Amino acid sequence: MFCVMLHCILLLIVSPVVQSEVYSALSDLDKLIKTEDAALKELDIYIREQEKRMIELRRRAKRMNAGHIEALENAKEYLFNPVNAFLLIKRLTIELNDIELITKDISEHILMSVSDEKPQEFPSLEDLEGAMNALIRLQDVYNLDTSVIANGIGSTGSKMLSDDCFELGQHLQQIGDTHGAAKWYKEAYNRFTLGKTSLRQKVKILEYLASYTYTIGKVEEALAYISELHHLVPDHESTLHQKTFYEDILWYQQEQLFRSNRIPSSKASMSSLTTFKKLCRGEIQRNVSETSHLKCRYVSNLSAFSKIGPFKLEEMHLKPKIVIFHDVLSDTEIELLKRLAKPILERATIANQQTGKAERSKDRVSKSSWFPDEYHSTIRTITKRVADMTGLSMDTAEELQVVNYGLGGQYDPHFDFFHWGKLKEVNRIATVLFYMSDVSIGGATVFPKLGVTLEARKGTAAFWYNLHSSGELDYSTLHGACPVLIGEKWVANKWIRERGQEFRRKCDPKDLE
Repeated sequence: MFCVMLHCILLLIVSPVVQSEVYSALSDLDKLIKTEDAALKELDIYIREQEKRMIELRRRAKRMNAGHIEALENAKEYLFNPVNAFLLIKRLTIELNDIELITKDISEHILMSVSDEKPQEFPSLEDLEGAMNALIRLQDVYNLDTSVIANGIGSTGSKMLSDDCFELGQHLQQIGDTHGAAKWYKEAYNRFTLGKTSLRQKVKILEYLASYTYTIGKVEEALAYISELHHLVPDHESTLHQKTFYEDILWYQQEQLFRSNRIPSSKASMSSLTTFKKLCRGEIQRNVSETSHLKCRYVSNLSAFSKIGPFKLEEMHLKPKIVIFHDVLSDTEIELLKRLAKPILERATIANQQTGKAERSKDRVSKSSWFPDEYHSTIRTITKRVADMTGLSMDTAEELQVVNYGLGGQYDPHFDFFHWGKLKEVNRIATVLFYMSDVSIGGATVFPKLGVTLEARKGTAAFWYNLHSSGELDYSTLHGACPVLIGEKWVANKWIRERGQEFRRKCDPKDLE
């Protein structure tokens, strides 16, 4: 590549000279000294440019390598932290692609070399967007300050640099979340000294912060940002005009004219969603009067099996009935289910309320696999265990669903029953939710209308009725899965249909009281 570039430089210099046979006259040879001087100057410029590129490449390689070494130390623990997962995806998308701008064809060469050695999977920009949405969702639900996330969310996370925060701010700006974008641009601004922020990024950050702070009435702050931008790029278009404008406003003390015109919040809060987030954050706790009548006990009257192997049952709520069964899934069974599910995991869907068709949704961030009883003897054993635990028939039950929640994975408040179309005729009378992993922080199942929180505990299973004993829909069973803040979450669902339960769950007139 170097020889090619040198040849091009010499061609550019020599091409205007059409005269030949310079060797035949000393006066012509004298001109070659000037030609050589011009060639050496161009070569020197090229070498300096290459040296700059190498310095920048080394800087980027050093940064990528630092994150990579940290990931290699304990890959699983590293990826349990959503900030680390975001930074890994960013390194293999934006940062790897940026290298192409520094040295032509290098990123393509890297990709081809890696692919030739062994088939690899590179993340896409859709993966990067999903990772950013996950961090934003965690920030929203758990009410985290930008600095907490940018500092790595605890001791296991890597610190984010200015350009990392910039990407989140730019993403929020693109989706119309002006307040969220301002928070992340401000965090990027506070981290200008961390890493290397490009001039383009600095200009965009300062422009946005100046405009945003002015709009919410903080004119002095807007003037500070625009003044810094003017100092950074003196010939920046319209900066001087904005600076003068802000100065005039301050001079005449007219900030109040703008404070009355603040931007409304871009996220309208619904009561159930607000309660969902508070429950996830642990801000709502039940008092003694609500929990004193709840009991833990062994139950042996649910099935013939339970008479010789009683189940450990913990009551969480009485109406509707919500209980936790302890120690109902072994580590061996859990590892088998994970091993069966991993190769065939697909993005989880929800049913469209108008059409009944399954479709992807940002409300449910996870992947799942479905297993009929015939798939493996362990699946049949678990289905039989569900029948023993609940006393309900499995003849019309759905297949076992194994779910792995991803980066910031959650499921917004929803009902398990169907309340539209033909599916309502064979509704889900009850839900059994097996927890197949402990979650360090987050990942609880919460019921906003009941104020109930079920922590994810490996080997346990939650059970609740979605319908009244009369078959009417029980709207108090609204529930959701809190985002996984730190750790990994695996669950398995068994939805039980009401057909075939006529003699197993009798109608109780008091159920609707």
